Amino acid sequence: MMKNFFGYAAAVAAMAAISLLLAAVPPTLVKAQSPPPPPSPAPNCSVSELSSCTIPFTSGSTPTPKCCAELKQQQPCFCVYLKDPSLAQFVNSSNARKIAASCNVTYPTNCP
Repeated sequence: MMKNFFGYAAAVAAMAAISLLLAAVPPTLVKAQSPPPPPSPAPNCSVSELSSCTIPFTSGSTPTPKCCAELKQQQPCFCVYLKDPSLAQFVNSSNARKIAASCNVTYPTNCP
């Protein structure tokens, strides 16, 4: 009878120890998680990146596919360009809005 008691006590002690160990393990180690996606590269906010858009910006002509690709890549920089006094006259022009519309790029209305 004592043998069964000690066997039972040992089993309870082992289960308690396992429970304590599991409680001490952070949930991230217990649950498999996928790694976070890599951050998207920030565009280089340089107006020279829009070189293929020079003629459409100044003449109002139809933008080329290369210009549209560059414009989409530089979209996060529009507010930076609008705040630059040397660039604002070009970026805040009717031609710039027309090019953005032709390229299906959203033109900013509120810049922080």
